[in-house]
Amino acid sequence: MINSQEKQVLTLLAAILKELDLPMILVGAGARLLIFDRKFGEGRSTKDWDIAVSIKNWDGYKKLRETLINGDCPYFKSTQISHKFIHIETEIEVDIIPFGIIGEPVQQIIWVDSGNPMTMNVLGFTEALASAEIESIDGLEIQVINLPAFIVLKIFAWGDRWERTSKDLDDIEFVLSKYENDDRVYAELVDELVNEVVKFTDANIYLLGQDIYKILQAKTLIELNILLMKLIERFDFDDEKSLGYKLKVLQKGINSLSSIMRT
Repeated sequence: MINSQEKQVLTLLAAILKELDLPMILVGAGARLLIFDRKFGEGRSTKDWDIAVSIKNWDGYKKLRETLINGDCPYFKSTQISHKFIHIETEIEVDIIPFGIIGEPVQQIIWVDSGNPMTMNVLGFTEALASAEIESIDGLEIQVINLPAFIVLKIFAWGDRWERTSKDLDDIEFVLSKYENDDRVYAELVDELVNEVVKFTDANIYLLGQDIYKILQAKTLIELNILLMKLIERFDFDDEKSLGYKLKVLQKGINSLSSIMRT
C-alpha cells in the first residue's frame, strides 16, 4: 500500500526531524491508509503525505525549512504554499504543519503566502501527538495519528474550509461507515445496549465518540462540539445512513462521558 518511493520520503523526513529533535506524527489521508484502510478497506484514492511537527516558534520552523531545501544537495524544493514541499528525487509532495507552542494562545497558525494571510486551526494536534501510535512500515517505525484524533482533525480541517466542498467529509463518512469493533462494544457498552441508550447498529460510532472524549482537553472538546453542530445542521439526520445521522451518534458518544470528572 506504500511504495518504495513513499517509504524513502517518510524515512528521510523521520531522520531529519529526529536530528532536529522535533516530535512528529503522520496525519491526513496517508495516516488513514495506515490506521484504517489496511483493516477496513481503501477509501478515497488521493494519498496526502501530511506531517505534523511539534515546534516552539517560527525560528524553529525556519530552521526546518532551511534543512529541507538548502545546502549543496537539498532534499526538497519549496512551493508557493509555505507548508508544502516537493521531494526532488521522487516529486512526492509533503505538507509539514507546525503545532504546539508555536500556535499559542489560541492554537492557530497564520501563513503568509503571496501576501494573502491564511489562518489554520491546529487545535487537537497536541492531543493527537499524545495519543499517537507507532506503526511499522517495512521496518520503518513512525508515529501515526490514531483513529479518534484523525476524526477530530478532519472535523477541524472542515471547519477551516467549510464554505467549499471538502475532501475531509469524504474521509469522515468513510470511517464512520466502515469502522467496527464489536468486541469492545460487547465489553464496554453492555449497560447502554441493555438500557437502549444506543442501538447496536450505532454502537461502534458511539464508542468512537467516547474514545474522542477521552483524548481531548476541555477547550478542544468545546470547539469540536461547536463545529459538530454546524456540520450536523448541513445534513439530513433522519436517515440512519446519512452522514448527519452518524455525526449525531458520534456527538452523543462524546457527550455521554461529559459528566465524568477529568483526572
